[in-house]
Amino acid sequence: VLHFQPQVAATTGQLVGFEALVRWQHPERGLLMPAEFIGIAEQSGQISEVGEWVVRAACAQIRAWKRAGFAFGHVAVNVSALEFRNHRLVDRLTRAMSDFDVRPHELEIEITESLLMKDAENIVARVKHLRSTGVHISIDDFGTRYSSLSYLRRFSVSRIKIDQSFVRD
Repeated sequence: VLHFQPQVAATTGQLVGFEALVRWQHPERGLLMPAEFIGIAEQSGQISEVGEWVVRAACAQIRAWKRAGFAFGHVAVNVSALEFRNHRLVDRLTRAMSDFDVRPHELEIEITESLLMKDAENIVARVKHLRSTGVHISIDDFGTRYSSLSYLRRFSVSRIKIDQSFVRD
């Protein structure tokens, strides 16, 4: 299932978008968080199917909100490292956006800082390719590795999300 967590501007409290958070409603164990099943999906080779379902479900929600006249801003979707390296990712995103009449500025793809640190040259090319479609890219969990802000200039990202360990206290 998808849960949509509001994103608000810190200065005004105004809604700027949502983050689509995937959960697994297990028949016996209840609601499971991603840490309990994403690794299994990656190891079993099913992460692409999970990721495609998440993108399509998020795009379907965007279409429903637009039809209802709800000003939602954008919807951010997390993409696993394995999905991000998949050469079909752009095709899947653009197909889902077309099927649900989603405009590029309405969808944001989140990748983790750790993904950027591995195979940076290929990741830069992949980010540029995604950005060429108009989709926004954000970096999640920034500060958990050894990136610097100057290093991030190589990547054409729209937003940086600071890891919670920096702001929790």
